[in-house]
Amino acid sequence: MFSKPIFKQSVRSNGALWLVITLVASALLSNFIIRFDPADFGALSSAAEGTAFGSVLSGFGTILGTLETFYKMIAIMLGLVYIIFSANNLVVNEVDSGSMAYTLSTPIRRSTVIFTKMAYMIGSIVLMFGILTGVGLGVSELAHHNVSGSPMTEDVEAAADAMDRKPSYVRKHLYMIKDDKYAMQAGAEARKMDKTAYGEYLDQAILRDSYKAAAAKLTDNRQDKYSDSDKDKDEIEITEQELAKKPQLMMKDNDALEAGAKVTGQSVNGYRNSVNDQIKNSKNNQQKEALSKLPADPTVILSTATTAGAKAIHTSESNIKDNMSLLKDDKAIKAASKATKVPEGQLKALIDSSEVNAAMKSDKSLEFDISTFVWLNVGACLLILGMGSISFFASTLFNRSNQAMVLGAGLPFAFFLISMVIQQSDSLENLKYFSLTTLYKTDEILSNGDFGIPLLILGGIAAVLYGTSAVIFCKKDLPL
Repeated sequence: MFSKPIFKQSVRSNGALWLVITLVASALLSNFIIRFDPADFGALSSAAEGTAFGSVLSGFGTILGTLETFYKMIAIMLGLVYIIFSANNLVVNEVDSGSMAYTLSTPIRRSTVIFTKMAYMIGSIVLMFGILTGVGLGVSELAHHNVSGSPMTEDVEAAADAMDRKPSYVRKHLYMIKDDKYAMQAGAEARKMDKTAYGEYLDQAILRDSYKAAAAKLTDNRQDKYSDSDKDKDEIEITEQELAKKPQLMMKDNDALEAGAKVTGQSVNGYRNSVNDQIKNSKNNQQKEALSKLPADPTVILSTATTAGAKAIHTSESNIKDNMSLLKDDKAIKAASKATKVPEGQLKALIDSSEVNAAMKSDKSLEFDISTFVWLNVGACLLILGMGSISFFASTLFNRSNQAMVLGAGLPFAFFLISMVIQQSDSLENLKYFSLTTLYKTDEILSNGDFGIPLLILGGIAAVLYGTSAVIFCKKDLPL
């Protein structure tokens, strides 16, 4: 059922195209990852809201959202080019040129010929996306250090350099920065924040990381406890977000408290006391009370303050937006307070809060979930396998290359164009029922939603069409 000579011939005929497509896709994926900047891509996403490209660029605020766009558009388009030409070369082109007659004049059976070519087609697609997965993981780790753990941000690198410590160690022990005034200064400058705002950011970042560590330990202990139960993974798992909303979940788990305390540099008892303070939620209540006394929406106040402050210190609003600490300049804050009718102290607190939230959002945007990224690749691979099965089916159905290309190229590209049209207008959403691309639900993959069944359908379609192609080829009359 498998012929090495035919497989080698398939590689020689299509290997160059496969290599070019794989290299181009890998280079573009690497470029997406390396050039990702939370501020720039977030601004691009915000600017696109309400436009025809809003749905296409909506996920640009996070690195995985940016990669979603890559896989929905570029990866599929490059994959289509490969499957259309390779499917055409593998079967119908050989029939049309007469070389298939020579192959079948040998003792090799038709079933062996078609099975071998099918194995090459499927194997080459799987290998292509396997390489893309490896490239994405490797480049993201090298560029952002976010595969092996929390992202390596510029302030951590600057602070580590100031302390002459390894950045990877400081990343796991952010409390070290707070304990070193030179590291604090270096980190604040790298983040374009003053030390007050940067200190508040570090407090929140340390708390976030401690919850993440404690949540992981809680989940491990619950998995041991419920290993023989019928509970599924979602019921057992405790996430960082769930623990942040309900810190009391860890209060009776010493392992979780120890894991959280290690991140903060505190003793277990000290950490327990800090968690109790969080449960009381006194700080959040104070912040909410302060915000409730503002004369207008915080966003409006900051916008007005930015305009007034920029005029006062003779700079552009974009400079202040890029570095909000400039707004705390004596002249700028006085002008901003007058324009917004908000006291200077309260306005400074609002600026600090805005900077901290932006920094935390930036950290979040760089987070890299390995399983989500792998599923993006698996989904794209299954989609291209499904599209490829159409091209392969057409290649076995017709005896002329031009006829096979009408169906084998026309239908997959039509599906791709339909998906592009749907993204431009919600009113055309019903077109999704006429395209295989809608079974590749990238939004569900990113949100850990229900994407399994559509992917199984894609796999089923591919299996049926490849199987049907084999039957057609074995039974049809060929112009030999």
